[in-house]
Amino acid sequence: MSQYSFSYNYESLYDAFNAVNRKGKMQKRYLSLEYLSTAQDYRDMRKELNIILRKKKAERTDAETSKVDELRQLMEKNAQQQKALLQEHLKKVSSIILSSNFRFKLTPDTSDDPQKPLYTIGSTAEEFFAMQVLCRNVKKLFKISMSSRHEILSQLKMLLREDKNRYYIIRTDVRHCFESIPHDKLFEYLEGNNLLDVKSKSLLRGLVRKEFESKNLRPLVPTLHTGIPRGCAISSLLSEFYLSKIDEEVRRTLSGIVFMARYVDDIIIVVHPDLDDEHWLSLNDYVKFLIDTYAKHGLTIHTPTDGTGKCYIYDSLGNKKLKFDLLGYTIESLKGDKDKQGFFSLSKSKMQKIRDRINKTFQNFDNLLNIVSYDVAAHYLFDALHVLTCNINLYNAKRGVKVGIFYSNQLLDNVKDLEGLDKYLQYKCKQISLIGKVGIDPAKQLQLEATLKKQLKQVSFVKGFAIPHKRYKVKKSKLQMIKRSWV
Repeated sequence: MSQYSFSYNYESLYDAFNAVNRKGKMQKRYLSLEYLSTAQDYRDMRKELNIILRKKKAERTDAETSKVDELRQLMEKNAQQQKALLQEHLKKVSSIILSSNFRFKLTPDTSDDPQKPLYTIGSTAEEFFAMQVLCRNVKKLFKISMSSRHEILSQLKMLLREDKNRYYIIRTDVRHCFESIPHDKLFEYLEGNNLLDVKSKSLLRGLVRKEFESKNLRPLVPTLHTGIPRGCAISSLLSEFYLSKIDEEVRRTLSGIVFMARYVDDIIIVVHPDLDDEHWLSLNDYVKFLIDTYAKHGLTIHTPTDGTGKCYIYDSLGNKKLKFDLLGYTIESLKGDKDKQGFFSLSKSKMQKIRDRINKTFQNFDNLLNIVSYDVAAHYLFDALHVLTCNINLYNAKRGVKVGIFYSNQLLDNVKDLEGLDKYLQYKCKQISLIGKVGIDPAKQLQLEATLKKQLKQVSFVKGFAIPHKRYKVKKSKLQMIKRSWV
């Protein structure tokens, strides 16, 4: 019997609840009404207690002093009630999950790319908690860890700037990765040991081989019995697990690799060819090996000749200038400057993404002026632009995690990219017009417009990047609203 035979019991579901709740991502729809009502009572009592505790003891009335003790006793009792109600709820959920007829239900979801449809599981508490536990089991048992974008790029940058040997570079990615993973090979790996418990295996087979197989829209890959549902939490882990098996084979078989990394399905390999070996491999030989290896596992990688431009190959011996895109950067060498081998600029797609968000921010601001007050619209504008140009702390994330223009682009060498974004931002600022906007006094429109444009001159990508320790504060609800406005 495996150590995870009881992985869907109350204790496991409770652990999953705590993990999600600590991040502030526990949705009310997955909990019982009785528990939610009791939890709200606790919050109300906490709020009342805090109001009293903010006063100095000498300033409290006798009634307030007595109320403190009363509230603390009630809150302690309430906490026990919450625990009992949560236990009752999770035990019911566990019994449903462990029943023989339980399975995940998939629903096609909206997607930015119609060629890559997204899927969501059902909105029941059973499906939510089962998915949480399933992900935890797969990740822990198979020791799956997602690669760090920053770490990959940092190591590559250091290598390119210090390596004086002859080297090859191969940058490619897997074509339609999620849609192409063959079910037979995936489950051969998953079920090739006794690590994963029977229930988890059953849930995976039901989700991938039955539910997804019956609802797969297949716009890209018509082959039956292939693919995993893009958008489901477990799919990223399954993809990582499957591709890691290929990574191991490539590293084990292919000689001369000094650096190999993969971020999701983006692959970068640096090779030192063994020129002393009479059977030394050319750059094309390495490419062919990769094509064949991935094909053996049912996958196709982009090649230099497939016309997509998604594969880049480079031999340092040639006269060809180093220049390729990887994970949001354009990586190149500057002619005549050996210290600028591996010079990092923002990629064209990354620059366009930022400009698109600038455009949508000003468009939304203009639309808001017709339906809400000027103050509300202006607050949105400043918040959205500061989120773009500055740095913020992530809400409900691990301590110390930061995001923003600097933290997302720490390896950037080409500051001119930021200067270009600043020019574009100020161009959009100059186009602002408050004339004729509903809710603004016509007599104040020109003055407000001039003041607004003056204030917006202080918003800058260059400044935000140069001063990463100065972070902009924005409420969680506002941050979520801003992100939605960019979609």
